[in-house]
Amino acid sequence: MKKGNITTRTTVMLMLIIVGALLILLQLFRIQYIDGTYYRSLAEKYSIKEFKVPANRGNIYSADDKLLAVTVPLYKVAFDPQVAKEYVFNQNLPALAKGLSSILGESENYWRTRLKKARKKGSRYVLIAKNIDFSQFEKLKKLPLFNLGRYKGGFIFESQPARIYPFGNMLRRTIGVARSDIKFGLEGAYHKILEGKDGKRLKQKINSRTWKPINNFNETEPVEGKDLETTIRMDFQDIAHQALSEQLTKFNADHGTVIIMEVKTGAIKAMVNLGRNENGNYVEKYNYAVGEKYEPGSLMKTFTYLTFFEDEKIDTSDIVHFQPAGFQYYDRIIKDSHEHEKPGMRVSEALALSSNIVTVKLTDSFYRSHPKRFIDKWIDMGINKKTGFEIKGEPEPLLPYPSKDIKKWKPIQLGMISFGYEVMLTPLQILTLYNAIANNGTKMKPYLVQKIKHNNKTIKKIPPEVLEKHMASKENIKKIQKLLRKVVKEGTARNINSPYVKIAGKTGTSQTEYWTSNKQYIASFAGYFPADKPEYSMIVVIHKPDKSMGYYGNVVAGKVFQKIAEEINGIVPREFIVKNEK
Repeated sequence: MKKGNITTRTTVMLMLIIVGALLILLQLFRIQYIDGTYYRSLAEKYSIKEFKVPANRGNIYSADDKLLAVTVPLYKVAFDPQVAKEYVFNQNLPALAKGLSSILGESENYWRTRLKKARKKGSRYVLIAKNIDFSQFEKLKKLPLFNLGRYKGGFIFESQPARIYPFGNMLRRTIGVARSDIKFGLEGAYHKILEGKDGKRLKQKINSRTWKPINNFNETEPVEGKDLETTIRMDFQDIAHQALSEQLTKFNADHGTVIIMEVKTGAIKAMVNLGRNENGNYVEKYNYAVGEKYEPGSLMKTFTYLTFFEDEKIDTSDIVHFQPAGFQYYDRIIKDSHEHEKPGMRVSEALALSSNIVTVKLTDSFYRSHPKRFIDKWIDMGINKKTGFEIKGEPEPLLPYPSKDIKKWKPIQLGMISFGYEVMLTPLQILTLYNAIANNGTKMKPYLVQKIKHNNKTIKKIPPEVLEKHMASKENIKKIQKLLRKVVKEGTARNINSPYVKIAGKTGTSQTEYWTSNKQYIASFAGYFPADKPEYSMIVVIHKPDKSMGYYGNVVAGKVFQKIAEEINGIVPREFIVKNEK
C-alpha cells in the first residue's frame, strides 16, 4: 500500500473520531443543559429513594416501675388494587368493603366505589388509614384481599413510632419532650441516650406526592434507644399533685409547685408544677420548680440564724429587746406581721415566730460594718450556687455582694437579705438547702434518673452525689433542727402540727409585685418529716393566692405540706414506737 493512501486514511479516521466525540459532547450538553430538566423530572418520577425509619425511643419509668413515657407503633395502611387478578378482586371486594366500614367507618358503598375507581384508573397506591394502633392494624391485616399480603393481595403498610405519656398531664413538664424544634425535661436532657439509631427503607415515587415502600420490611432495621429509670414514686406524685391542685383551686392562685426529696440521697420522689391556663384549669405548663426564681422571704431566716450560730454571735436562749411597733432601719420601718405584746423575746422564739424585727436588728448589729462577712457565710453554705440538676433551665441564684460601687450595693440590702428579700432562688435550690439541714449538714445534689437500662438489664447506675459534706457544724445544724421543729410546735406553723407525723420546717410569706399598685403574695413552706428521723424533705410554693381568702405561708402552703406528709407517712411502712414528745 502506498504511503500517501495510509496517511489519507489515518487522517480520515482521526477526523471521524473527532467529529464523533464532538457529537457526543454536543448530545451530553443538550441532555444536561437543554433537555436536562425534562429528564431529571422523569428520573425523579420513577426514582427510588432511601428513607429514614425512626428508631423506637427508650422508655421512661418511675422508681415503682410505672411507665411515664413509652414509644408505641402507629401504622399507615395502603392498598395496591392492581395486584390481585380481576376475579379475585371482584370476589373479595364486598367482604373487604364491609370490613373496612366496620373498622374505620364510612359506608360499605363508599369503600366499594372508591376501590373500584382506583383499580379502573390504574392506581397503584390507595391510602386506607394512617396513625392507627396495633389493634386496628391487626384487624385490617386479616380482611379479605389484605390477608393475601403485598404481592398477591396488594396490602401495603408502614409503622411509625409515636410517643405516649400514660399519666397524661401529670409530671409532663418534668418528663418533657424532644422534638427537632424543642427539647426540655428528661426527654431533652437524655435525648442522646433515649433516641436510638434510625434504620433505612427503600421507597419508589409513584406520583408527585406519594412514595410507595418497595418491600414490607426495612432494608436496615432501627436500633431502639435505652430506657431510663427515674427516682419518682408515682404514689407520692399522685398525692402531691392532688393536694396542690385542690389548694390552688381553693385559693384561686396563679400557680404553684411541690417538690419531695429523699433526705439521704437527694433523689426527687415527686415534682409537681401547676399553672392556670386560659380555661381556668390547672395544668403542667412550666417547670416552676426548676426554672422560676423568686424572693423566698422568711424561708431564708433559717440560714440567717445559722450564720449567727456559726459566727458565735448569739445562742438560742439569748434574749433580744426591741420596740414591738417596729425597727427603724435606714429609711424604712421593719415590722412583723403581728404586733408583739412584750418588748423582747428569746432567739429561739424569734425564728419560731418569724420576727422580721429581731432578724434585721440582729443582722444590723452584728454585720453593719462587715456585710461581706455575712454574705461570705451564705456563700460558704452554697446559697449562691446552682444545684447542677440534670434538667436544663436552672438559673443562677441571685445573691448581691457588698461593693464600694453604690449602684451595686446599698447598706440597706444586708437587712433585706437577712429575711429573704433582694435574694432570689428557685424552689429546688431552696429545698436542697433545707434537705441539707435535715441531712445533718450534708448537702446532696438533687437528681431524677437513677438507672439506664437496655433490654431490661441495668447498664449504668447513677449514684447519689454529695455537693458539700458539711454545710455548717453539726452542733449548729442540731440547733437549727430544734428551732424548725419549734416553728411547727409553737410558732407560725403550729396550725400544721400533725398528730400523725412530726413535721419540722419554716413558713415564708413574701410580697411580689410590691412595686405596683396591686401587691401580691407568695406563700411557701419548706421542711422535712419525720422531724426526729428525717426521711423526706419537701417545699410547697404557691404564687398569688386570692388575698381576700388568705396568703400566709402557714395557711396556704403549710396545709398542703401537712396533707402530703400525713398521706406519705401513712403509706410508707416503718416500725413505730408511740410515745409523748417532750
